[in-house]
Amino acid sequence: MALFSVFQTTFLLALLSLRTYQSEVLSEPLPWAPESLRVFINSTHQCLHLQWSVHNLAHHQELKMVFQIEISRIKTSNVIWVENYSTTVKWNQVLHWSWESKLPLECAKHFIRMRSAVDDAKTPEQSFWSNWSSWEEVHVQNSLGHDPFFVFPKDKLVEEGSNVTICYVSRSQQNNISCYLEGVRMQGEQLEPNVSVFNLNHVAFIRETGTNIYCKGDQGDSIKGIVLFVSKVLEEPKDFSCETQDLTTLNCTWDPRSDTGLLKQLSQSYTLFESFSGKKTLCKHKSWCSWEVAPESQEMYNFTLTAENYLRKRSVHLLFNLTHRVHPMAPFSVLFTDVSATNATMTWKVHTTGNYYTLLCQVELYGEGEVIQRNVSVEVDGKQLFGGLKPDTEYRAQVRCANANHFWKWSEWTRQNFTTAEAAPSEAPDVWRNVKSVQGHSVVTLFWKPLSKLQANGKILFYNIVIENLDRSSISKLLSIPAPANGTELNLDQCLYQIHVTANNSVGTSPASVIIVSGDPGNKEVEEERVKGMEDGFSLSWKPQPGNVTGYIVEWCDHPRGPLCDLQWKSVGPTTTSTVVSSDAFRPGVQYNFRIYGISTERVPYLLEKKTGYSQELDDAVCCKYRIDNPKQKTFVVENLQPESFYEFLVTPYTSVGEGPHGAFTKVTTPDEYSPILIRIILPMVFCILLIMIICYLKSQWMKEKCYPDIPDPYKSSVLSLIKSKENPRLTIMSIKDCVPDSIEVLNKQEGTRKSLTETESSKATYLYLLPTEKSYSGPGPCICFENFTYNQAASDSASCGHVPVAPVAPLSQLGLLTSPENLLKALEKNYMNSLGEIPAGETNLNYVSQLASAMSGDKFILPTNPPEPALCSEYKMQMAIPLGLASPPSSGSSSLSSVTLLDEGEHYH
Repeated sequence: MALFSVFQTTFLLALLSLRTYQSEVLSEPLPWAPESLRVFINSTHQCLHLQWSVHNLAHHQELKMVFQIEISRIKTSNVIWVENYSTTVKWNQVLHWSWESKLPLECAKHFIRMRSAVDDAKTPEQSFWSNWSSWEEVHVQNSLGHDPFFVFPKDKLVEEGSNVTICYVSRSQQNNISCYLEGVRMQGEQLEPNVSVFNLNHVAFIRETGTNIYCKGDQGDSIKGIVLFVSKVLEEPKDFSCETQDLTTLNCTWDPRSDTGLLKQLSQSYTLFESFSGKKTLCKHKSWCSWEVAPESQEMYNFTLTAENYLRKRSVHLLFNLTHRVHPMAPFSVLFTDVSATNATMTWKVHTTGNYYTLLCQVELYGEGEVIQRNVSVEVDGKQLFGGLKPDTEYRAQVRCANANHFWKWSEWTRQNFTTAEAAPSEAPDVWRNVKSVQGHSVVTLFWKPLSKLQANGKILFYNIVIENLDRSSISKLLSIPAPANGTELNLDQCLYQIHVTANNSVGTSPASVIIVSGDPGNKEVEEERVKGMEDGFSLSWKPQPGNVTGYIVEWCDHPRGPLCDLQWKSVGPTTTSTVVSSDAFRPGVQYNFRIYGISTERVPYLLEKKTGYSQELDDAVCCKYRIDNPKQKTFVVENLQPESFYEFLVTPYTSVGEGPHGAFTKVTTPDEYSPILIRIILPMVFCILLIMIICYLKSQWMKEKCYPDIPDPYKSSVLSLIKSKENPRLTIMSIKDCVPDSIEVLNKQEGTRKSLTETESSKATYLYLLPTEKSYSGPGPCICFENFTYNQAASDSASCGHVPVAPVAPLSQLGLLTSPENLLKALEKNYMNSLGEIPAGETNLNYVSQLASAMSGDKFILPTNPPEPALCSEYKMQMAIPLGLASPPSSGSSSLSSVTLLDEGEHYH
């Protein structure tokens, strides 16, 4: 038992000693731990640069080691980055490592530490981590100024599509700060009480001068901003190729794609690297670069083209054999020798490209719409003969060459022009004539058509005309007409003449065109045939001639209605009996006359047929031609045109030789004939009517007084002012109480009938005299009666005459009239007003009669009784209408009232 206790105590002591030893070993630092850690800040690139060293390495000793680096933000426990950095460590070496922060370093504190481990097979016992180094704190905010707030990062450069973090740092936690991207407010998050961050995703390129970002406080008194430079993404160069022209220099080209240059950053640079030789060159241009070929005749080349800017690199590769990339230079010294009218020899030189190189050259010749192509093998000089050329024709020749053994590219073209020499004209002129007999001699107008360029073989200088008298063979005449004349006039007698016409250039004379002219114009009378024009002209045909003919001539005028005929003709062969005549001068609605001549074997023309027709017939189409002799006149008025008609106008110059070329017609449609006339008539009429209406409106009151006067008011009559009342001189306007009616006019009418005005006037009128009794008259005297025809009208608007029944005759005493005149007036007035209310409108006619005292002497309508003779009336009496019910027969006895004449049955009053 004792032995066991001793053994246990010994074991425990040994174990304790071992643990103590291990503890001491572990607490000691490793011999190759990182030391002297230093941190440097690069605010421009937002980078942290770490620098440290490893001590205790033997001289010339090298170890592979791993360094684990931790980075925390704001506090040490908030680790945001862990990275293992492997490298080979040498004796006395200073190690470096960099880290770029997505968040600007000024926005938060950062803490860095590291540890190491040996990762080398030579020391496997040391392959465990060392202790961590102490934390190194990076706090950039301490170095900021005293402004209220700051915005970061400053002038950052990123690629289009990148993500960027922006922040502001405020000196006060109470500041309310808003930030804007190109004027648009950004939404951010708070990182610390005085720091806010804004995350921008996939930023876009806006402009080369950068994107504007700014922040401002709630008071608006402080604004801070930055510029974010966004570059376009650098792309790979395209179409990278290299070639040589002389086997001494390589020329490499490429498409640089988009330019990533900004205000802060230069455009991308290009570097050319050749792997076989190990040479490298910085290209001075964006799209090409030169490379000197090695003197030891290196044939294979492997190029790497690298495009690089501030943010990234792009590379492309090219492998090729130098002899397969030969692009020859353009040929030179192109010459033409032995040039004639139909042949020419072309020579040229090429640039040498080394020994034993053969070039294939391609030669092309262009002229008069044709192309001649030849291929020639050339080593130093080239030569090509061209034949079958046209005289007096300009040709354009061009030549290019390529490597005949390994074709790569054609060289550039080298061009040269030349002109072949002239030759004598190959064809005779086309000649025609017009013969007129004037006073015993012939006036021959000779025409010819200019030779075409193909026929002239050069510039025509003049035309020779030889006139030979066939009746007198010894007499001939030579005329020379300078070009470009196309006709001349000859005065000949009635003899037979043979005329030769030739065209001449600098080399020689054309074949002669011969025509026979006699004194007889040959215009015999033949029947004229009607032809119809087509879209392409006139189709003419004629009967073949039984005899021998050398050809036919069709003659017409392009302008048959003008002063200048512009004679045209067409020649056809002897076997042709139809042709189509077309001309740009043909116009619709113009009649054209055609003459067909046969040419005999003696070359004498004679008339065969006549044709006439329209190229396009128009209804009522008329063609007129005006000649303006004043060349300075620029306007012309065409009169007597039809209204609402369609016209075409053409103006063309002319000289003594003929008319110039015809241009396009101008189309005009005349307006309606009556529209201007109607306008000239209607406008004055409307103006006069408006004037009359205005005058009538202004003079409406005057017109009314003249045409429709108002019915005069009897109480306002001017007569009242002439007659003075004896009893009451101051009384001017009469009233019922002031006057006593004198008489009533009664017109006899048959019931149920209507009488005319003449019959009414011829009716006898019965007067009712109402003489006052309160006054005595000194003596008899005539009284004048005035009848007022103005009031001789219907009581209503109706023109019909109503029939009013007459009450039966009652005694005078029943009428209540045997009273004083005043009572009578009241009764009359009362009954009159009542009767008007009871009688229907249109059934009562009244005729008011104004009198003074009594009827005139000699009046045949005097009452049969013997009334007292009234004195001379000096007052204008009242005008009254007495209803029928108030009329009563006169009393037999004398009374103080005037006698009354009653109306019989069937009588009506007005």
